[in-house]
Amino acid sequence: MKRICIYLIYDKQNIVDDYIGYILRELNSCVDCLITVCNMPELICGKDILKENSDIIFFRENIGFDAGGFKEILCSLVGWNTILRYDELILMNDSLFGPFIPMKDIFLKMEDYSVDFWGLASQGTYKCEESRSFPEYIQSYFMVIRSPMLHSNEFRKYWEELPFYNEFWDVVTQHEEKFTAYFSGLGYSYDVLADIGVNNSEINLANNYSQYAMLSYELIKKRNFPFLKKQQIAYNTLDYQTQENLFQAIQYIDKETEYDIELIWDNIIRTLNMSDLQRSLHFQYIITSEKSRQAERYKKIGEKRIAIVIFAAYIEAVEYIVEYLNKLGHEIKYFISVVSEYDDILSEYQKCGINGIKCLDEAIYNLFELSDYDYVCVLHDTDVTSDIKPSCTGKSYFYCIWENLLKDEEHIGGILEKFEEEGRLGFLAPPQPNFAEFFGDLGYGWEGNYEIVERITNELHLKCPISRDLPPFRVTNDFWIRGSILKQLDKLKKEDYRYTPYLWSYFAQDMGYYSGIAESMDYASMNQVNLSYYLKEIISLVRNGYGEVRDFRGLKEKILSGTLKDFCSKYSRILIYGAGYYAKKYMDMLLNVEACVVSDGQRKTEYFEGLPVMYLSEVKGLDQCGIVVCLNRKNQEQVLPIIRKYGVQTYFCIPE
Repeated sequence: MKRICIYLIYDKQNIVDDYIGYILRELNSCVDCLITVCNMPELICGKDILKENSDIIFFRENIGFDAGGFKEILCSLVGWNTILRYDELILMNDSLFGPFIPMKDIFLKMEDYSVDFWGLASQGTYKCEESRSFPEYIQSYFMVIRSPMLHSNEFRKYWEELPFYNEFWDVVTQHEEKFTAYFSGLGYSYDVLADIGVNNSEINLANNYSQYAMLSYELIKKRNFPFLKKQQIAYNTLDYQTQENLFQAIQYIDKETEYDIELIWDNIIRTLNMSDLQRSLHFQYIITSEKSRQAERYKKIGEKRIAIVIFAAYIEAVEYIVEYLNKLGHEIKYFISVVSEYDDILSEYQKCGINGIKCLDEAIYNLFELSDYDYVCVLHDTDVTSDIKPSCTGKSYFYCIWENLLKDEEHIGGILEKFEEEGRLGFLAPPQPNFAEFFGDLGYGWEGNYEIVERITNELHLKCPISRDLPPFRVTNDFWIRGSILKQLDKLKKEDYRYTPYLWSYFAQDMGYYSGIAESMDYASMNQVNLSYYLKEIISLVRNGYGEVRDFRGLKEKILSGTLKDFCSKYSRILIYGAGYYAKKYMDMLLNVEACVVSDGQRKTEYFEGLPVMYLSEVKGLDQCGIVVCLNRKNQEQVLPIIRKYGVQTYFCIPE
């Protein structure tokens, strides 16, 4: 049995990580020729990985996505004369971590299946919202084509006629979802390695779903799917489930398989947005107060160099801070940093017997001096008077920060214990305050600072994907951090110091660490009750205003529908910007739609779903139109400057 494999790679940073080297070595144990295709013109890191594990390497532009890369290898760069010398063809992309069992065992198992093509898993027959049914299909990240089908005219013709798609969803809907049904319809048989049937329904097709995205732990442990799909780590699955599966999968891979979990961490910390990682892997740590572990935790404190830095600006907060400092042992070194003009605050701390006071003008930058400490805690005092807001509000804010970061010596030991247990944990912040006027801060993030932070991360060459739509999960200058991460401050310009609340998790990510939230057990218990109260009140308001809701997805749709109707009611003419998946999805929610518009020079049809399609420059009286931007987030970012260029300042961007 002679096998040839085409393995396709795409990385935005032009890097090939070690997890790819691992999987290439596994593939080489089963194939006679391994062709690696980089859908990027060059590599800045990882060339040796490919050279050591590939027979042939190609570099190309990312034209047509994975399908375009496979097509070009089959039809031109290698050609059919070479491909047809083999009995089996493997088409695989880089979206999988694993395998968690030897690749040889996978192929050995599949030898018992007398089929013409096979894959790792399939999407079961399903029905979409428009009540249209879609047949089962093999998911295209891994597919094996056997000799009868590989050597057929139909297979060759399929690839030669396949276009280079410009949109990712076109690849999914026009290639991946149709490939299996097309060749099955020609009489070719297929099967998959994983047992996905147990979670599919033949009665209610609308309940069938892509299981790698929702049940990764179950698939790996029980359903014979020895891989972890990379993209799912950033998915938000809360419309359907809680998010325990992914964390369980990571734990299982680490503890129950021989796979090196660091291969996964190296890649996802570099390539995924930290806000996605914090949410999907629930890096939310409840620090317990177990008396039985007190001695162990105190010992941990004594073994590490720890610094507590307090930036003081409010004399009224001194008594509250001193209460916390008096709970600390002598092993912990602390500094109270007072801006030089606050002599009265300095004197007040000295009266309380507090030493270690420093006067700083460039407070944040001076944290660089503590980069040789193992761990550093940074805190600020706060206004606890009633001069600006009721003092109870300021004191609750103070409690949120200090109770979760510096509750007592045992709590500090628990935080250090968490850092030691999780070698990839680099930064811990307190939870977001969610009471009084702080409730209104939920859902915000960048507050107009995205471009500045993006500029800083680019200038510092930080390896940390950032997005306008995903602000840092916590914007703060109160935290615990590994001291070594503070070295990043030396790169920062003086005028950029004030943006550090947005940068801490990115500094950590650049050094290979993830970030999270720390809560004391008492605070978490109270906070859970508060959050439940808020949620019940919000659902009640939506139900009273928009009608019955049964799930979070329905709640969002109710609010969105009402907001869209309100937007459309202000205009006699409505335009949909876009003529694709999202335009079709939201069309029924809109009133008075006149046409779909696309950017000048883009390919377009004359009509889309019965509406005329126009170029933006063809629309007369744009200032009188309401524009609903029905595009994904990436394309929204590209077209909004174009819309503004035409003088349109009022538009509505649909959520992706």
